[in-house]
Amino acid sequence: MLEKSQIVGSEKIVIFEKTSSQFNFDQLVNLGESLNDYEVVGYSPVYVGDRQLFEKVYEKRDNK
Repeated sequence: MLEKSQIVGSEKIVIFEKTSSQFNFDQLVNLGESLNDYEVVGYSPVYVGDRQLFEKVYEKRDNK
């Protein structure tokens, strides 16, 4: 998990609602997917108590 200060200034967006093709790290691990096939497309807020943290959001790479 990342602090807000770690993502400020990033070109990645904050994603409040993930689409069906977007996953967090735990979801990819549980699905048995390889991280090499995915790229970070943004960050999703997660609340731990009253602290707002952010987790990376992954989406399958476009292998053209």
